[in-house]
Parts: sequence; C-alpha cells; structure tokens
Amino acid sequence: MIYKFSIIEKILLANDIIPHPFADTASSVGLGFALGSAVKLKIADQLAKEFTDVKQIAMGAHVSEVGAELILDCLDALGYVHKKGNQYAFTNRGYKNLSEHSVQNFRHFILFCDYLYKGYIDLDETIRLGKRPQSNMLEEMSDYEWELFSRAMIDISKTNFKEVGGKIPVSKTHTQMLDLGGSHGLYSIELCKRFPQLKACIVDLPPVKKYAEECIAQKNASMNVSFLAADFMKDEIPKKVDIILGFNIIHGLNPAENQALAKKAYNSLNEGGMYVLLDQIKGIGGSSQLSKATTSYMALNLLHQAGGKTYSKQEIDTFTKHAGFKKTVLKKLNAPGFGIVICFK
Repeated sequence: MIYKFSIIEKILLANDIIPHPFADTASSVGLGFALGSAVKLKIADQLAKEFTDVKQIAMGAHVSEVGAELILDCLDALGYVHKKGNQYAFTNRGYKNLSEHSVQNFRHFILFCDYLYKGYIDLDETIRLGKRPQSNMLEEMSDYEWELFSRAMIDISKTNFKEVGGKIPVSKTHTQMLDLGGSHGLYSIELCKRFPQLKACIVDLPPVKKYAEECIAQKNASMNVSFLAADFMKDEIPKKVDIILGFNIIHGLNPAENQALAKKAYNSLNEGGMYVLLDQIKGIGGSSQLSKATTSYMALNLLHQAGGKTYSKQEIDTFTKHAGFKKTVLKKLNAPGFGIVICFK
C-alpha cells in the first residue's frame, strides 16, 4: 500500500480491524487487478499456510508459471503471502482475506472491485460532463453482477455489523423497523438479536431477495426479519414504524432524491422514531490519509458508476431537517471516513 499511515491506522491495519482488501483495492489499480486475478483465476485457491512451489500453484490454477509468479509477487508486496525461493505460503492476513476456507474472507468484494475497474474506460467522459453518461449501474447489471454486488456488500457488512449494532440507541418501546436497501439484512439481523422485541422488514429490489433469505436462514432470524421486494424510492413503504435504516444508500442519490426519501421516512415513522443513515461522510476523517484516499476514490466511483456522491454531515442535516427531523447525531465508525447519522423525529 502506498499511504503514509497515522499511528492509530497502523495499529488498526496491523490487527486487521481495517480489512486490508478494502484499502488495497482502493489504492493502486495495478495491485488491485492483481488481487482480483488471484481470486478470479483460482491462484489463491492453491495456497495454504504451508509453502507450495509456484509450478504446482500454476498447474492447479491452469495458468502459466510466469503469470502465477507475477501475481504471487504482487500478493507478497501487499503482505498476503510469504515468498521463499520459488515457494509461496499465505500470511495470516492472506489466509483470513483470500482463502476460500476462511469465514472472514473478502473474496467477493475483491471480485466486485475487479468488475468496477473495467467500467473506468470511459471515466474521462464522466469528468468532462460532470455526470455519468449512461444510466445507473444498478439498472444495467446482469444476474452474475447482482451476485457480485450482493456478496461484496455482505463482505463489507460482516466487518462492522456488530460495531454498528452497538451504536444505535434502540429502546424497549421500539418494535417495528424498516431496512431500506438492506440487501443481505445483516444489520437488521444483528439489531433484532440485540433487541428481541424488534421486527424488521428489509425493503429492497427483487434481485437481492435470495441473498437476504440466505443470511436470514444462516442466522436463524426468520421470526424477526422479513423481506419486501420493492423500490423504496418509487413504491410506498410501510408506515407506523419506529426505526428506519438507510445504510449505504444516500450516496447513490442526488440531493433532491435524498430530501424526498427523508420526507418519506419521516412520514412513515412514529413520533420519537429514528431515521438512521450509515455512509461515508465527507470531511469526518480529519487529516487521515487513508480516510482521504478512500472517501475521494468513493466519491469518484459513485459519480462515474451510479451518478451519486458522498455527503457531509452538514449536507445530510440540510435534507433531513427540511423533511422535519428535529435533531441529528453523528457517530464515527472504525472504518476511515464512515459514520452513522441518527435523525430523530
């Protein structure tokens, strides 16, 4: 990685509290492609914590020996493998994030980034126009691309759903919750686990239903968490609820759309309810180079891929208070540049 890290960031990275693939795929495009090829071509599948000869790795992945060595050397530079002569073995970081046998692996996020990179061919046109020249990325995705996207969101969410669950002030009187664009539902599942009186409904597009149902089944959460196939921007959403989650959705909407969604959320909430937003919040990372790098890249990516942007706390306050919310509170997350904004009705 090419950043100069603060002492705190070095500690977080050294202990894998900040997932390394999240930083690596957002830094050097060449190393990001190498990381993608390692997973996509099953080079990573041939690795273990014990050393394996590059010839054996290449044969197992059905790739050239020279190609395998080049990819493995990139992984060595990033700290995912150890190299000893012509042999390679996973480091602890490599096994955790790249091994198909690791429950914490980040493989789908890496593959999704590999897919996103290919869309940067026409970036110049986006920069010239100041907007995405084509339709929204989500409107163009195939079933395979929906799977990449959905499973990448699971990879990201499984790193912080417990942290997020501990930052939302759910009371004993809160019983009904909506999870707009909740996809996999991991945040809803965690909150219902912490607060058994909660009943959550994930509201998202039909292509992600199977991934939500998969996570709900894995976590034995069907008694508390359900799925409603709908477009929360175009369709009516259930009313008389206590909490509405809007996690990683405002960045895909323009200011007018966010104001309309905030008003829809306000009208659906009971008095004293909360509209809870989780996103990259512009400007909350201070002088952190890692925060600047990830939020800047995300802002560029959002404009180019989805016509969206990252918002500051002040901008969020503008559209939520215009909708009627009385007070907002920002809570920072461990991941650089990410935060939760709780809007109280």
